Amino acid sequence: MSDRLDILVGKESCPVCGTISQKGTARCPECGTFHSGLHLEDREPPTPEERIKARTIDPTDYSINPGAAIADEDFEGDENNVKNWAGGSTDFSFIDDKPVSIIDLEVPESEEIESD
Repeated sequence: MSDRLDILVGKESCPVCGTISQKGTARCPECGTFHSGLHLEDREPPTPEERIKARTIDPTDYSINPGAAIADEDFEGDENNVKNWAGGSTDFSFIDDKPVSIIDLEVPESEEIESD
């Protein structure tokens, strides 16, 4: 007769939540805690030629002013990679012009439960 604990061969438990999972799993499937540093391996920094050139950013591109113009964007490659958005509504105005009214509710007093 085989040992019932043989089902745990090749398994490990999470030190945080105790979930039993396959040995060598880098991340717990239950709580998401990383168990190893494999995902934190050291890498060489890219050479200056490989680095992405910094582009100038205009802070007004991110303005919430409704009168602000939409910034023109340049895309690398041909225009076939750019798709136009169609459909939906961009009207986020309220349907009713009435302001939200606050309803005054009667809230009962809290009760204290006595223990024996």
